[in-house]
Amino acid sequence: MPQFIRVFLSKFKEYIVLVLLLILSLVLITLNNNDKVRNVRLYTLGFFASLNSSLLQLTSVFENTEYIESLEKHNAELMLENNRLRIYGLENQKLNDILNFQSTTNYKIETAKIISRLVSKINGYFIINKGIENEISEGMPVITDEGFVGIIIESSENYSVVRTFENSLFKVAVKIQRSNVNGILNWDGKNLLINNVPTTDDVEVGDRVVISELSSILPPTIPVGIVSEKESTVSGVLSNLKIKPFVELNSTRNVMVIKVHKSNELDSLLYKIVGGEK
Repeated sequence: MPQFIRVFLSKFKEYIVLVLLLILSLVLITLNNNDKVRNVRLYTLGFFASLNSSLLQLTSVFENTEYIESLEKHNAELMLENNRLRIYGLENQKLNDILNFQSTTNYKIETAKIISRLVSKINGYFIINKGIENEISEGMPVITDEGFVGIIIESSENYSVVRTFENSLFKVAVKIQRSNVNGILNWDGKNLLINNVPTTDDVEVGDRVVISELSSILPPTIPVGIVSEKESTVSGVLSNLKIKPFVELNSTRNVMVIKVHKSNELDSLLYKIVGGEK
């Protein structure tokens, strides 16, 4: 046994024995269910609780409670301000992405902010803060720098309603960009789908989906999403494609409206087919 341990034990052995006996006594008292012992235990606990409460009150006398409360209030204000600045930082990054997108496109684009969301399980709409005053009219596509969002279905002087792709009334002609396989994109209340694609068509999970040239309503090649799942129908002749959109609508705050005007009779009919009726 090391020398310092022997010295320590010989010097403090009485205290060590006392502590061990106290611990043993406390354990035995705790385990003893005798009425008298239980009463002693309760009185002891009550005494120490009262003593602790008194000490806390005594120490609080020497504390500057007003100063502490003011610090806590200031910390809460700083937390809220920090969170607000964090949100502004994220929005600023999004706005920078939009500006970069505008500088690289040939389309005339109007930026807008989503001010209201009207969302159910099967129908999703946005209201944006731009309207006729900004030359926004029905039929114009709405996008972000990531991809397609929806179509303007109605405009007032300063506001417009957007029917998003998460809407059972919405349909649009799309294609697989790699293989030029065409289909109609629709929302079933849970997923974006391209239904009834022949199994012989060249489509693979991970393929990029864009707006098709067959759509007279929307400019072609606007990115929509990727094929995330491919399921064969009961007949085995056709496939249903599940599409994962590029744009996360729930987190979208700012959008862009592409100012394209199509007024011929064919476009009017096609617009009604894809759900443009009010």
